[in-house]
Amino acid sequence: MEACKAYNLLLSSSYDEFLKLQDFLEVMSEREGFSEGFFQELSFVVKEAFVNAVKHGNAGNKAAVVGLGFESLREPDARTLFIEVADAGSGFAVHEIHDPTSPGLLMEPSGRGVFLMRAFAEIIGQENFENGWKLRLKMRPY
Repeated sequence: MEACKAYNLLLSSSYDEFLKLQDFLEVMSEREGFSEGFFQELSFVVKEAFVNAVKHGNAGNKAAVVGLGFESLREPDARTLFIEVADAGSGFAVHEIHDPTSPGLLMEPSGRGVFLMRAFAEIIGQENFENGWKLRLKMRPY
């Protein structure tokens, strides 16, 4: 038997929205019974994806929005959290980001956020649609 819950949030494309995002993640994590450790990982991943959507996707356009969707799937022997972060701009192709730990790239200022996101979440897809980009992630709550 599978149980699935969905959560959605639409935010302005502004770093000022961090408090709303943090509150949303806290409430969702409490409802889902996520551990404190998982909540910290989730917060990092989602905030980094949000920053990328604001900075790179929407290019700082405060009139644009960032959409976040979460689907919590609970099966008898496993839990999965699917995350979608959508911007309204030109974005960037996440698969083209180089490993910032590679020789010659250690001092480069870009790529670290995506590298760290991959430490906690699996990037399962990225899609360019008519109004922007959508990043899809998967995490295993504990």
